[in-house]
Amino acid sequence: MSASQDKKRRQSERAEGVDKRSLAEREAAQKAKKERRTWTIIGIVIAVLAVIIILLNTNLLYTGTTAVTIGDDEYTNAEFQYYYYSALSNFEYNYGSYLSFFFDTSVPLDDQEFDESMASSFGLSIPESISGAEGLTWQDYFSALALDNMQEVTALYNAAVAEGYTLSEEDAATIDETIASFETTASTNGWRDGDAYASVVYGKGVDLDTVREQMERATIAGNYSQDVFDSFEYTPEELSEYYAEYRDVFDTFDFAYYLVSADTVETTETVVDEETGEETEETTEAVTDETMAEAMQTAEDILTAYESGTEAAALSFAEAITEVLGDEAGEPSEYPLAQGYYVSMYMNDNIADWVLDSARESGDTTVIENEGTGYYVVVFNGRSDNNVETVSFRHILIEAVDEDEDGEYSEEELSAALDELEGIYEEWQNGEATEESFYELQQEYSDDVNSSTGQLYGDENGVYTHILEGSMVEELDEFIFDPAREYGDTAIVHGESSSYNGYHLVYFVCVDDEPYCDYLADVGVSGTEAEGLRNIDYSAWHDELLSGYTVSVNSFINWFAKL
Repeated sequence: MSASQDKKRRQSERAEGVDKRSLAEREAAQKAKKERRTWTIIGIVIAVLAVIIILLNTNLLYTGTTAVTIGDDEYTNAEFQYYYYSALSNFEYNYGSYLSFFFDTSVPLDDQEFDESMASSFGLSIPESISGAEGLTWQDYFSALALDNMQEVTALYNAAVAEGYTLSEEDAATIDETIASFETTASTNGWRDGDAYASVVYGKGVDLDTVREQMERATIAGNYSQDVFDSFEYTPEELSEYYAEYRDVFDTFDFAYYLVSADTVETTETVVDEETGEETEETTEAVTDETMAEAMQTAEDILTAYESGTEAAALSFAEAITEVLGDEAGEPSEYPLAQGYYVSMYMNDNIADWVLDSARESGDTTVIENEGTGYYVVVFNGRSDNNVETVSFRHILIEAVDEDEDGEYSEEELSAALDELEGIYEEWQNGEATEESFYELQQEYSDDVNSSTGQLYGDENGVYTHILEGSMVEELDEFIFDPAREYGDTAIVHGESSSYNGYHLVYFVCVDDEPYCDYLADVGVSGTEAEGLRNIDYSAWHDELLSGYTVSVNSFINWFAKL
């Protein structure tokens, strides 16, 4: 190549920027630009992560964003958690020692499968939103329950406010006491303040303002709901017609039965292994046709003994059993006030069908086979349509304590229980001596409480209502059904049954203002097809109200602000 050609080439390369120095500079510039872009992206990612971390360590995702929308009302994740942990806490309280049947409290609920069939068998209400779904956890169950409760409170509260409902002074005072208890508990247990303790109880982001607001809404909603429930009215004809439709559920029955068990005998049978075909002899104890026939004959002998003789010399059912089987026979099972729902739901099907037969009359008797077990001897004493008066009362029960655990109650043990109750009676008499002050002492002292929940038996206010004559222990029954009894009458009476021995301080409330048959037709019997007119009407009103409130969950917010 000539010198002139070489010069032109170098000039051309310089013009095109491809000499070695220019190439190197270009490559360096491109690399720097790429690195700047990469670090910019990394910086953005780090900044986003930093924001997320900051948000997750503050309450913003819990209190500053909408997690659930119900109709036009918006709720934060903190408010959702208030309902979630309230539902969980109520469940744990109600089921107490039985909790292990459902889930393990030491394992996160989102790691434990929810078995709908098992839950239903225990009478749990299954939210419609998850009914029939697969792969559910117990967290899913309580989340659905929380959303249902939020929807109900929202609908009822809004309707109540529209009707002019506000918080009463009494309800406000009760809520104030609850809020104050959070502050006290926080101080006692070393928490920073009541807000901190509220977040421990109800979840991240929940403070006392959240608790107060939701309690106020729920209280107003509950008062409105109760007023609507109480507002329905029915004529005697409507009540009578409904009662007649479900008389087999409502009626009260008086009957008794005794099972004559067939003897078991040693039997040998040949068993063939399904896989190998090998035959082996197995010996078991079993009922046979012969022992069943003997049991039937014994049952018929008892019935003959019971039905024989003149009226003056007639044997009682228990005496007839003893005459045939001897003193070791045991007592018959007696149901002098068994309501129809009990008979149909809990009795042997054959006994229930016979007892509930509309043709059944007082004095009827029968022998009924219990397949593979023996024969029942059944005596029917009567059926009542419950057109009778009932009463309501309160009581404080102090049970005697079998200190020496000998299975009996000594005079000293009974006297100790009586002395304790007399002291409570004196405390009441020296105080305001009102029904309200009596209720306060019930809550403090009475042994008549549910062992699982700690709540008084009776209604939500500790009152036994619509009590049939003959349904209480004899001494208590005599006091509350004395025709001279008036509101506020009190007395100490002894009570004893197979389950306790002790003393009752009784406070008579009233003779109920409707016969028992009307009460049953009005409110029905829980767990049966006879719901009651009031429950039917309230449910229809309630369902229509809630139909206007659609629930929408912000899954993005709830994904970050996990429980």
